[in-house]
Amino acid sequence: MKVIANCFKYIFPKVISHKQAGFIVGRSITDNIILAQEVIHTMRSQKNKKWMAIKIDLEKAYDRVSWEFIEASFQAAGIPGYLNNVIMSAISNATLQVLWNGVPLSKFRPARGIRQGCPLSPFLFVLCMEWLGQLIKSAISEGKWNPIQLSRNEPTISYLFFADDLVIFSKADTKHCGVLKTILDDFCTIPGHKINARKTNIFFSKGVDDNIVNSISSAFGFQRVYSLGHYLGVPLFHQRVTSSTLQFVVEKVRSKLQSWEARKLSFAGHVTLAQSVLLSIPSYFMQSMMILKKIHDEIESLVKQFI
Repeated sequence: MKVIANCFKYIFPKVISHKQAGFIVGRSITDNIILAQEVIHTMRSQKNKKWMAIKIDLEKAYDRVSWEFIEASFQAAGIPGYLNNVIMSAISNATLQVLWNGVPLSKFRPARGIRQGCPLSPFLFVLCMEWLGQLIKSAISEGKWNPIQLSRNEPTISYLFFADDLVIFSKADTKHCGVLKTILDDFCTIPGHKINARKTNIFFSKGVDDNIVNSISSAFGFQRVYSLGHYLGVPLFHQRVTSSTLQFVVEKVRSKLQSWEARKLSFAGHVTLAQSVLLSIPSYFMQSMMILKKIHDEIESLVKQFI
């Protein structure tokens, strides 16, 4: 599986859409974060925009994928037949056991799903998610869906995928609501996915009428929110950024320190641990947003105390 996964690293950048960034060589998670932040900023600041952003949560995403759907995805992507057979054989011949009070029960074979931890599983899931992107592209090419555009000369945006972290952007009207609902229903029916309605949220821009908001929310069955919270671990800012907004970065560093038993480490061990772990936490967020000086000083103080 690892050998095949290494081969897919070179194939998938040519097969998978650029709006999918997860596990694809040469694509960065930061690109998706910055694009999502820019769209939310435009929706929040411009009253003439009538858009909606839907953050979708898939229920047990890896466990629900149909094996027949995976095989069909291989054929659509042009994966050679012999490679297809090897992969499907490895997936379908896997056995599982349940530990009951520490005693393993009899082995059984699953009928669907891909195993988390297998080096090939992320590529299989990304390939399956490409179908949802293709359904959206097909609706756009047929004139049923108009993608949003941040400014006149910028490229259009309709969705951003990173594995099972899905955000879909659309115009907020009954036409696009009907088209998107059909697409999501088809996508859930074919591979066996299920959208968790309780954890799926819709954010509307300021210019959308309340009647349209209520109509769309009830049609989807998703909850309307005034903030989409975090995307890929980074907040999608819906208001002015202050030190309290970024306090969660300090709390992440503090919680990491509380979970460590570092009293037996040497001075050099403390320094190495601080550089490799503690300072990497703010570094991730600083790739897509500016850390305020007050937050920077608090983190630096915690690191100095630890050392």
